[in-house]
Amino acid sequence: MAVIKDYLAWRGDLSFDCSPFNEVDNYIVAKIGTPDLTGIVPEDSREIPLSLALDLYEAKYGKKGDYLGRLASASIMPVIREAANTVRFRDLKLSGFRRKYAVEETEQFSALTVTLPDGRHYVSFRGTDDTLIAWKENMLMSVEETVAAQRDALAYLDWAAEQYPGELIVGGHSKGGNLAVYAAAKTSPGTQERISAVYSNDGPGFMPDFMQSEGCLRIRPKIKLFLPQHSLVGTLLMQEERCEIVRSLKSGLAAHDGFNWAVLGPRFERCEKLSRGSRVFDESIDSMLEKMSVDERRVFIDDLFEVLGKTGAQTVTDLTEQKLHSTLKLAGSLRKAPEVRKFITALIEELFRNRKEVK
Repeated sequence: MAVIKDYLAWRGDLSFDCSPFNEVDNYIVAKIGTPDLTGIVPEDSREIPLSLALDLYEAKYGKKGDYLGRLASASIMPVIREAANTVRFRDLKLSGFRRKYAVEETEQFSALTVTLPDGRHYVSFRGTDDTLIAWKENMLMSVEETVAAQRDALAYLDWAAEQYPGELIVGGHSKGGNLAVYAAAKTSPGTQERISAVYSNDGPGFMPDFMQSEGCLRIRPKIKLFLPQHSLVGTLLMQEERCEIVRSLKSGLAAHDGFNWAVLGPRFERCEKLSRGSRVFDESIDSMLEKMSVDERRVFIDDLFEVLGKTGAQTVTDLTEQKLHSTLKLAGSLRKAPEVRKFITALIEELFRNRKEVK
């Protein structure tokens, strides 16, 4: 079964003039902003070629690159480097790279603008890295009307709309997909008219009020949501009813990696429905959240990350087997309702199981 690496071999010699930008291209372009391009790609609208950015990146970090985290796909840099050598992607230009990590504000944010050969601009938001702060920010989406990264995503899109003329495409993977939808829904009607598509690649959903907001209803027809059949991330919170279920070659957290999604020509291969495991996980999360008030959810999130923090870990990678076992003991000692303790324990066990799968 073919994946994105095969797609580059098959269609890398086809320019966008010969074969229009498609959903598989979207995922590749969305991942270009994953590595730390600080000091390499300008923060403003000045552009540099993708190939030059990669040369400068390797000169700065070496062939191994900067540390992307244990949960990041091992395919990211090889695919980006291979893409830069193809007719299809070699003329991409990069600009507007921003990166922010703020413990006090519980924020992890990164964005990049990619100019396509036809002059269109893809505004890309990076997904969650493996810092505990980033994962806490993800969970806060279930209790906060707006999180810090969403506010910065809107500000970035508004900036990009001022800097770059013409058609805009907005997208991202994981939390980046959520940020793309949020920014596109909250931006001005004028900017919304310039947006041709909003790609959310296994991005988590939103609170019900947001889904019914005027801006979200306006941009909804342009949203393209892709969920792998074994999705654990994209099923969180309320999602678009019109989503595309794509076939994944892996399960667990590895299914979240779009480089493991099956490709059929210029599109991802479809499935009829989510896997049973994905549906059960989604139902378990929804059932737990429905039993908790917003204040109880906030306390739960604080408790969970307080327990994880007591291990001394700052990233998911830091959570060694020994630390995870000690975390389970700490979780069992929480003076909370039994069902909340049970849920925290289940989450940590799931994290440990999936962490071993992606090693």
